Amino acid sequence: MQHLRSFLHRLGNIHRKTGFTRTDLFALLACAFVCASFTCAAAGEFTSLAWVRQMPPLLFWGTFLSVLILVWVGFLLAKTTRVINWCLFISGLLYSLLLVGTLSGDLFFNIGVGAVLVIIAKYLTKENRLGLEGISFSWRTSLYVTAAVFCLFCLFVSFCTVAKYKAFAHGTFDFGIFCQMFEQMAKTGLPYTTVERSRYLSHFAVHFSPIYYLLLPGYMLFRSPIYLLCAQAAIVGLGMFPLRRICRTLGFSPFLATGAAVLYALYPSMANGCFYDFHENKFLSVLLLYMISFILEQKRIPAAVSALLVLCVKEDAFIYVAAVALWMLLSGRDRWFAAGTIAVSLLWFMFACTMIRLSGGEIMSDRFANFTASADGGNLLTAVRTCFYDIGYLIREVFSGAETEVYSELTYSGQKLEFVLWLCAPLLFTPFAGKRSVQLVLLIPLLVVNLMPDWMYQFNIDFQYTYGTAALLLVSALLTVSGWGPSGRRLFFCSALSLCMVFTVSAVYPKAQRNIARYYNNKEEYIATADALKSIPADASVTAYGYMMPHLYYVDDLHTCPDYYASLEQTEYYVLDTRYDTDTHTKKMLAAMGDDYTLITQAGYVQIYRLKAAAQ
Repeated sequence: MQHLRSFLHRLGNIHRKTGFTRTDLFALLACAFVCASFTCAAAGEFTSLAWVRQMPPLLFWGTFLSVLILVWVGFLLAKTTRVINWCLFISGLLYSLLLVGTLSGDLFFNIGVGAVLVIIAKYLTKENRLGLEGISFSWRTSLYVTAAVFCLFCLFVSFCTVAKYKAFAHGTFDFGIFCQMFEQMAKTGLPYTTVERSRYLSHFAVHFSPIYYLLLPGYMLFRSPIYLLCAQAAIVGLGMFPLRRICRTLGFSPFLATGAAVLYALYPSMANGCFYDFHENKFLSVLLLYMISFILEQKRIPAAVSALLVLCVKEDAFIYVAAVALWMLLSGRDRWFAAGTIAVSLLWFMFACTMIRLSGGEIMSDRFANFTASADGGNLLTAVRTCFYDIGYLIREVFSGAETEVYSELTYSGQKLEFVLWLCAPLLFTPFAGKRSVQLVLLIPLLVVNLMPDWMYQFNIDFQYTYGTAALLLVSALLTVSGWGPSGRRLFFCSALSLCMVFTVSAVYPKAQRNIARYYNNKEEYIATADALKSIPADASVTAYGYMMPHLYYVDDLHTCPDYYASLEQTEYYVLDTRYDTDTHTKKMLAAMGDDYTLITQAGYVQIYRLKAAAQ
C-alpha cells in the first residue's frame, strides 16, 4: 500500500510539473476515441448501418483503452503534454484520410471532415500546444527538405502517369497529340501533327506554345513519351522552389517557408491535373511564381524574362501576366515596369493570335460562346461588350452557368461553385481575406479563365486549366497570412496542410490506385500489346484507336478514332483496341475497313489489320 501511495504521489507530481489540465485529459480521451473509430472504420464499411450493428464493441473499447494507456504512458515518460497533442493531431489526420479515401471525390464530405480538422488545429495551435514555435532550422536545411519533397512529388506523379501510359489509358486527346508533335519536332524542328485536326497541321494553328521547345533537347536524348510525363511532373513540382522564395521575401521563417513548399505539393490541383495527359499549362505555376518572386525581390530583368516565358506558354497566358502587372500597378510596386508589362502582354496576345492564323487556325474564342451571339460575329470583343452592358448575365454565368445543352448529361449549375470550393477551401478562403482589396486583382484569371467560359473542363480540377490560377491563389493566400501574427500563421499552415492532404487524397487516390492496378494486374497483356505495335513501320499510313495512338507516335502519317475533325479514310493499317470492341468508335473503324483488310496480328489487347492491296 505504501508503494502504491508513493507511485500515485509521483504521478501527481508529474502532472503538476507538466501543467496537465482537464483540457489535456479531454485531448487524451479524444485521441483514444479517434483511434478506436479509425480501427472500426478500417475493419468494415463505415458508411453502412449494417456494419454499426454488427461491429463487435470489444474492437472499439479494446482499441480505446489500449491507446489511452499507451499515450498516457508516453506522456509520463516524456513529461510533456505535447505527446498527447501530437498523437491527437496525427490520429485525427490519419482517420480523416481513411474516410475521404473511402468516399473519394466527395467534395462536401471533404469539407465536413476538413472542418473537424480545423477545429482540432485551432485547439492545438492555440498557446503553441504542438511546440511549432520552437521548431527552427536554417534556410539551407529548408532547401534540402524542399528538394526531398520535390523528389517525392516527381516520383509519385511519374510512377502513376507512366503506369497509365503503359496500360494504354492515355488517348489521342490530349497525350497522343503531343507524342507525335515532339517526334516531329525531333525530326523536322516543327510542331506538326496529323492527329490533332485529322490533317498535317502545326500545333501552333491550335495553340501558340513555343515554350515546348524548352523540352526538346531532353526529348532528343530520350525519344520517348515517358520522358514527357516525367518532365511534366518535374515542371509542376518545381513550383515549390519559387513559392519558398516568396515566403522568404514576405518574412516567413524557414520552417513556415518549407511548410508552404509542402502545401504546394499537396494542393489539390497540382498532382491531380497531371493524371490527365500532357499540356503546356503545366508550365504556368512555376513560371508565374518565379515572376512574382522576382517582382517582390525587385529584380526587373529576371522578372521580365519570367513574364516572357509565361507568355510563351499559350496565347491566353497574357491574362496571368497582365493580372500580376495590374496588381503591381495598383499596389505601387514599380509602376513603370508594371505598365510596360501590361502593354507587352497585350501586344504578345495580338502577336500570338496572328501566329495562329498564319499557321492555318483561329483562336478558340468559342470558349466564350456563352457571352456571344452569332449575329454579333461571336468574337472576344462581343463577349467584353456583353459583360459590360449586362452585369447580371455575367454574374449568372460565373456562379450558376455551368449547365449547358451540349453537355447536359455531364454538367449542372453548381459545378463552378464546387470548383471554387475545391481550390479555395483548402486555403481557408484566405485569398479573399487580404487587408488590401487590390490583392483581389490576382484572382482575375480565376474569373476569366475558369468561371466565365461554359467549356466544362475549365472549371474542373481534374484538367489542366487550374495551374496558373492555383499559383495566384497560393500567392494571394501567403500575402494575406504574412500580415498575421505567429499564432495565426501556425493555425493557417497547420489547417491548410491538413485540408490539402484531405482534398488531394480524395481527388488523387482513386486515380493512382486505378492506374497502378490496371497495369500491374494485366502487365503481360500490355507488354504483348506494346510489342505488337512495334511491328508497324514508321513510313506506313495508320489509323489507330485513340488509346493505341500514343504508342504509335513515331508514325508520320497517323490518324485516329475518335474522328472529331474528318471522316475515316483508307490507310495501310488499322489498329483496333479489343478492350472496346463494341463501342461506337470501334464500329466506325470496322465500317470504314469493310472487307478490304485482313487481320495480321492479334496480341494482348490489340488487333492489327492491313490493307489487302498493300499486302500483295
